[in-house]
Amino acid sequence: MAKAQPFPAVPPTQDGPLSRLRNALLLLFAVLVAGAVGYHLLAHLGILDSFYMAVTTLFTVGFREMGEVTTYTKLFTIFYLVTGLGVATYALSNLTALLLEGDLRGYLMERRMEKRLDELKDHIIVCGFGKMGFQAAWELKKAGIPFVIVEQDETKGRSPRFAGELILYGNAMDELILRKAGIQRARGLITALTTDADNVLVTLTVKQLRPDLPVVARSAKLGTERQLKAAGADHIVSPYEIGGRRMAALLLKPEMMNFFDVVLQQEQLELGLERIAIAPDSALVGQTLREARLRHATGSLLVGLVHPGSGLQFNPSGDERFQAGDELLVMGPADALEILTRLAQGT
Repeated sequence: MAKAQPFPAVPPTQDGPLSRLRNALLLLFAVLVAGAVGYHLLAHLGILDSFYMAVTTLFTVGFREMGEVTTYTKLFTIFYLVTGLGVATYALSNLTALLLEGDLRGYLMERRMEKRLDELKDHIIVCGFGKMGFQAAWELKKAGIPFVIVEQDETKGRSPRFAGELILYGNAMDELILRKAGIQRARGLITALTTDADNVLVTLTVKQLRPDLPVVARSAKLGTERQLKAAGADHIVSPYEIGGRRMAALLLKPEMMNFFDVVLQQEQLELGLERIAIAPDSALVGQTLREARLRHATGSLLVGLVHPGSGLQFNPSGDERFQAGDELLVMGPADALEILTRLAQGT
């Protein structure tokens, strides 16, 4: 079963698998060269025959002896076998360990992950891979949004749902880990660690590195929203508060909750709710809602309108005029929202 590939927090050291592999091969090559030089000088063999004798002698194959077999040649062969065989065995054992124990494979995998992280941009960083972080990452995956998971517990992140995804194992409060996760190129961060204190520290660290980065923080206990807000969290989510409100609303206003379920569960009815900005070169600029006829032109329904510097207007009138920088709150199928997005962007 495929597993999500972890990316270690500690960078490769000088004594990494590739360095060990290179040293083992160089050591083995040096032994063979020394043997070839000895047979070339003592047995008066050519270059190819000298290497042939060095290899067959070192690996105790010994098909036949070549060249002049003198007393000096015999003594050299004895010395070459005693010293060279030990060195060659050490080099080959290191080479075998690298190939069989998976050190080399793991190192190459880490390098590929590091390259993917360096190329990643406009992504979301998810700190914490517990129940809430898992669900947040899963929603991002379904929406096709690139993301990086930062988790300290290396036993997590083995779900087949996240096979091949970027999982960075380390402390989310560490600046080096956040930089490695591409915080300077990210579009947002979700901190869903176990304790509120950890989420506060992550938010403080993030805001020091990227003051403009939107942060969504989890609040495990009621009353900690103030600390998270003071730390710089842009949005605070309390799962217990949201769960309690929903449970009560399902009894008090079941029809309204069913409506929201229709909007949020896009994978079932392909109905989405989006916030779309109007670019300066869009054809919508200067038109009224009545003139634009968005529902007829795109198939999407305009729910609200936000002018720059003003609040959200629900169900705006037909005389309201679009401006550059406006944000449209619209609802509709995915293809209709795509058409409206291109229209608003002027493409």
